[in-house]
Amino acid sequence: LTFINLVKNKGYDINFIYDLYKKSIYKITFKFILEIYKIYENELNSSNSIDLNDMIIKSRELVDKYKIKLKYKYIIIDEFQDSSKIRLNLIRSIMKYNNAKIMCVGDDYQSIYRFAGSDIELFLNFKKYFKDSEIMYLKNTYRNSKELLYISNNFICKNKHQFKKELFSNKSNNKPIKIYFCSNKIKGLKKLIRLCKENYMIIGRNNVDIKYYVEKGIDINNVNYFTAHKSKGLESDNIILINLSDNVMGFPSKIKNNKIINYLFDKELYKYDEERRLFYVVITRTKNNVYMLVDKNNMSIFVKELLDDYKDFIEIIK
Repeated sequence: LTFINLVKNKGYDINFIYDLYKKSIYKITFKFILEIYKIYENELNSSNSIDLNDMIIKSRELVDKYKIKLKYKYIIIDEFQDSSKIRLNLIRSIMKYNNAKIMCVGDDYQSIYRFAGSDIELFLNFKKYFKDSEIMYLKNTYRNSKELLYISNNFICKNKHQFKKELFSNKSNNKPIKIYFCSNKIKGLKKLIRLCKENYMIIGRNNVDIKYYVEKGIDINNVNYFTAHKSKGLESDNIILINLSDNVMGFPSKIKNNKIINYLFDKELYKYDEERRLFYVVITRTKNNVYMLVDKNNMSIFVKELLDDYKDFIEIIK
């Protein structure tokens, strides 16, 4: 199901799967996917239904076929870094027949939905798809301190294929990252909650990260817990990061895509490139401090990197 959704999201059809079937060593698997794809499309057709990808694809086909004029002078797109190929195609067709201008707002540092079909290449090569366009930068931030901006910007730019941006803030916080080394997760989280006092978010990489604490009796009714993905767009006075461990389910996540799914993705431009963007999103949710609960015997490679590169901006909590 994931494979079929991504195939359609990228603008491919059954012929693309058939080509993979002919070329791939996983012929039995692709033959199975072909059969499922046919059944799925037949079910849609027999019930006169379309899915979300079809809605976008067929809209574009109708705009092109009938040269539909919608009297749009301007098209404004938010979160453009999350765009997919089929969405891009629809927008370009609407522009073509309406002589419309387009304005997109987005941040390649926060492109974190590759698994759902977003393609950062569309953002990084904006001028390729929209000729005679101009790129403007929003340089001021009113949330993060200048010290956290320094850390987060340098951290994200380890990904070689990101736009270099210079951001400014009037806020100052000499040590915006505070690390508490504690192997006892319950004791550690309770201490960080006390330090944060009232306004804070707890963020983990996965949905399961909070379950351990709930089973051990921490009341989450008064706690705002979010996965890293769900924290995007939110902010809080302080944030607490949990499960910063170096394992498959840690942060960065080391879960590998199924080999079949990898046929739909380019290779990572830089190791853990999307996980690095996700970590950037998480640490920039705070207005003040980022509290990190870390097991010193099994710490995340991202935490090690922060300690190596930005120790002057980090406070170790005793």
